[in-house]
Amino acid sequence: MLARTTLRIDADLKKRTQQRALEEATTQQEIFNKALEDYLQPKDAKKEAEGKTLEPERVNARADIIELIFSSLDIESRGFINKGDLIDALSFRGILDDDIRIKDVVQALNSHKDKDVPLPVFRKIVSPYITIIEKALTGSLTIPDFTNFCSFITNLYNRTLQNKDGEVSDYIPELKNVNPSNYAISICTVDGQRFNLGDCKIPYLAQSTAKAINYCLSLEEHGEEEVHKKIGRDPLTRGSDQLKLNSAGLPHNPLTAAGAIMVASLIGQELTVPERFELAQKKWKSLAGGIVSGFSQAASDSSKRVADKDLALAYFMRLNKLFPKNSNLEEYLDFLFNTMSIETTTEAQAVIAATLANGGVCPTNGEAVLKQQTTKNCLSFMYSCGMEDNSSEFAFSIGLPAKSGVSGSIMIVVPNVMGIAIYSPRVDGDGNSVKGLDLCNKLIQRFNFHMYDQKIQNLVKIDPRLLKNENKMQGVMAVCAAASQGDLYEVQRLEANGVALDEGDYDARTGMHLAAAEGHEEVVRYFIEKKVDVNPKDRWGGTPLNDAMRANHAKVVELLEKNGAKL
Repeated sequence: MLARTTLRIDADLKKRTQQRALEEATTQQEIFNKALEDYLQPKDAKKEAEGKTLEPERVNARADIIELIFSSLDIESRGFINKGDLIDALSFRGILDDDIRIKDVVQALNSHKDKDVPLPVFRKIVSPYITIIEKALTGSLTIPDFTNFCSFITNLYNRTLQNKDGEVSDYIPELKNVNPSNYAISICTVDGQRFNLGDCKIPYLAQSTAKAINYCLSLEEHGEEEVHKKIGRDPLTRGSDQLKLNSAGLPHNPLTAAGAIMVASLIGQELTVPERFELAQKKWKSLAGGIVSGFSQAASDSSKRVADKDLALAYFMRLNKLFPKNSNLEEYLDFLFNTMSIETTTEAQAVIAATLANGGVCPTNGEAVLKQQTTKNCLSFMYSCGMEDNSSEFAFSIGLPAKSGVSGSIMIVVPNVMGIAIYSPRVDGDGNSVKGLDLCNKLIQRFNFHMYDQKIQNLVKIDPRLLKNENKMQGVMAVCAAASQGDLYEVQRLEANGVALDEGDYDARTGMHLAAAEGHEEVVRYFIEKKVDVNPKDRWGGTPLNDAMRANHAKVVELLEKNGAKL
């Protein structure tokens, strides 16, 4: 039923636009706009004939959108839809039924006494929430083809499922006793599209991922200037967590053990430890769009029992006069260990990461949780220091801000796109999830998420922000443009990047057609050497030989005929 509903939505929109416009449209939003315009045209024409203003129609455009969406969901044109049709269609595009933005819609549909919902009832239910519904059903969210994207993620997840390298951390029992086979990935886009796979509801300890959130809390309370009077901005280097300070006599950065203790000393200085921890828990809830995190007192107590290194760092910093006189170091450590013992899930941490990706605004409820400057500073440190001693390698190969925890969690931010949370408790010598790193590497090989992928033309990697087949068409159009201009070097570069040379554009015109039509003999010869079909037919039945003969390019005609070209 879900597949039929989805197909019907797309098909209905296509019926309301001309074929040529469909071929040239680059986004589903454009298609929808054209469909709506066509849908309203008879009414507008009637108004014009009667000499009446069109303004009332424009005022009611929202209602017409509702009718159009209803019509698309009404598969059999029966005048009503099933209660689950809309929820299924939204879920198909990543807007899940527990999304706060459609919570009232779900409740209203569930409480409707009949299984069938007619247009008047549908209109009343969806009108206040039509913006998110319209965006979802017209492919205007961050990832237009969300289902296809999720199928790629599922494939990558399955390919890493059997990776059993690494060992579960054993420095406290609460980490040692977890199931080593736990594995989950969750995704949340900046538009609130969500996907959860595996053990996404199994709680795990936040551990060092809490350090990034604590840093945000300190910035929100004191501002960047005051915070960094106490903490450096140095990139992470091996040995940064030893008993040493940077050249300015400060902890190297907020994500080291010393830096995290210093951050803990800045938060809620006038509050008790329980009050400060309550402040942190509220921030976690807001960042996660209302998802409540748990807490393991046992894990916090265990951490205190093995805190010799942290105590040594705290006393070392006090020795260097970095704390106010009469500071209670144990209170700072209590607060830090409490936050690191927050129990979260990939489902929650993906939303937190998406909030960071979205400039501090939670995508699932629209709440501004953090200032933009706070978010920028946090992501900067996550990029340079977030993956423990593997941070430099991760920044180079993955190219994304991330923060790991020795519990096996990795929280990854794709700025302006999405947040990703991965959990697998087997970790390497640096305390990073082995399976999580494996998945990150495969993810970045498939998608153009690396920070510098946007700076180069990489047509091999998939850009999920584009519509289905738009990646492919970008490559096709690039080949056609280079071929028509006789730019052999660009054709060679595209081919080296994995772009197919024999694909056609919307009119089935290939690079071979364009090169032949313009008389670019070297490009035609290169296509032939690469075994490109010399007899492709465009939508009018024309071949490259037709094009070359029509333009009187004798050498190209000769070359094509010699290699089996036909009219």
